[in-house]
Amino acid sequence: MAAALAALLVSACSAGAGNGENQAEAGGSGATLVKGDANTVNSGTAGKGGSITYVLERNILNWNPLGADIGVATQLVADVYDPSTFFSAPDLKTVEMNKDLLLSAEQTSTSPQVLVYKISPKAVWSDGTPISAADFEYVWRASDPRVCPKCEAASTMGYDSVKSLVASDGGKTVTVTLSKPFGDWQSMFSPLLPAHVAKKLGDDGTPDGLAASFNEGFRYKTSFPDWSGGPFMFKSWQSNQAATLVPNPKWYGRPVTLDSLIFRVITDTTQEVPALRNNEVQIINPQPQVDLLRNVQALKGVNYQLVRGLRKQMLLPNLNNPVMQDPVLRKALFTAMDVKQAISKTVGQFDPEAVPLRNRIYVPQQTPAYQDNLGDQGSGDVAKATALLTGAGYKIDAGRLIDPKGTPVPPITMRYLANDQILQTISELFAASAKAVGVTVNVQSTDSVGETVTHQPGKDFDIFAMTWVGQTFLASQYSQAFMTKAGLNFGGYSSAKVDDLLKKALSATDPAESAELLNGVDRQLSEDGYILPMYQQPDLLAYTSNLVNVRANGTYFGPPYNGGEWGVR
Repeated sequence: MAAALAALLVSACSAGAGNGENQAEAGGSGATLVKGDANTVNSGTAGKGGSITYVLERNILNWNPLGADIGVATQLVADVYDPSTFFSAPDLKTVEMNKDLLLSAEQTSTSPQVLVYKISPKAVWSDGTPISAADFEYVWRASDPRVCPKCEAASTMGYDSVKSLVASDGGKTVTVTLSKPFGDWQSMFSPLLPAHVAKKLGDDGTPDGLAASFNEGFRYKTSFPDWSGGPFMFKSWQSNQAATLVPNPKWYGRPVTLDSLIFRVITDTTQEVPALRNNEVQIINPQPQVDLLRNVQALKGVNYQLVRGLRKQMLLPNLNNPVMQDPVLRKALFTAMDVKQAISKTVGQFDPEAVPLRNRIYVPQQTPAYQDNLGDQGSGDVAKATALLTGAGYKIDAGRLIDPKGTPVPPITMRYLANDQILQTISELFAASAKAVGVTVNVQSTDSVGETVTHQPGKDFDIFAMTWVGQTFLASQYSQAFMTKAGLNFGGYSSAKVDDLLKKALSATDPAESAELLNGVDRQLSEDGYILPMYQQPDLLAYTSNLVNVRANGTYFGPPYNGGEWGVR
């Protein structure tokens, strides 16, 4: 990555206190490529005051960070106002406890599994209400389909196994007993939602009231959260423009130095670099493209990181629609798609080390768990794709694919996120490869991932070229993505074998056992032709060089995972 730049060694903060060292590659009079320990790079001491503006590439349509239709932008802002028990660190391996919120969080028993959380006595919501077991209980109730079958939660993992949740020490100790083991228990209660606010939003103790508070109230579709349990709280929000947050006066953690933190919506990627150059914004985290990266490298007074994280480009089929229900057709379309060619025409133009991703769950850094389970899919072998189809009774007549019943395969709608040049190119290449086996693909953009993946009229898809942002809690995340009727199963996939493997993976506490089970899931997904992984999307983070404690985080939490520590040198 940026291999043409010359390497030199610089301290973590050239004009301030820091810990550790950064490896930086200077681009002449332009920007500086910063490398170093993923979890500490760019550490430094901030001065008092200042404002930082961070770019969101998508508008926020709802504010519930636990909702099934959450977008990445919602999570990025939630990082700084809605407390989580644990978070994923930038190194893609470390899961850290939130030491501002919790004194401790431990598994005290394995049979049955018992989790004990001790909440800091200082931890309060912005109105002074203590953060307590009641907030843990609300998240549990809203995320457990046994308690709230109508709640539209992104994840039910772990919550659907809660046998009891007991408060003690005035609500500052929470003891959770599970009815079956849950290896990813650290993924639970992240983030929390304030139970006392939920009551104002409709939670009256009934399942319907609970669902109303969770599905509608915490989404704040026409307003914004008027509470906080993190370092910042809302001052204002203007849809499609910006969210302005200021320090939470009741913040109980490490001191905040900034006067304000602004999340500005810029949906046109081409406008991000000019905004950074003009100091209208100070941090951008765009999907890197050739011209965009070159423009960043030309900026003076800017640092940038280019790392491989858990963002994955993939093609998601919608099995809810009749045209995509035959696994043979899906496997043939994926076999005809040449991923290496797609890389060479997109990400490979600025990242010569980019390679096809051959696993849906693991990335190459996660060895030895990472395995190639794809077979011919992604190879671009049109002959093998055609053989798959003809072997199943399809035929190509005058350039058009006819199914075994003699009916022409109808055109397929393929969507990508508007203004994403790379995904547009990938979609057009997929359309060309599909045409080679007689299938017409109509490529269309969408301006809302949430509306598209929840299959809203006018936004629905047959194939979706999308970015999947990973977490370090693999069994939990992919259970939600692949288990029958799970909250993030946007393609409507269902397999009894996969369901069984995922249930076992969720209970596995040995990493090697979990990896074998999850690779079994991946192999079955290949057999069923569900999802074609493309490659790891490089994570580009660029920021003005006077900022400290800002660093790339290629997990779902994103760079604002430590936003309360950001500051101006």
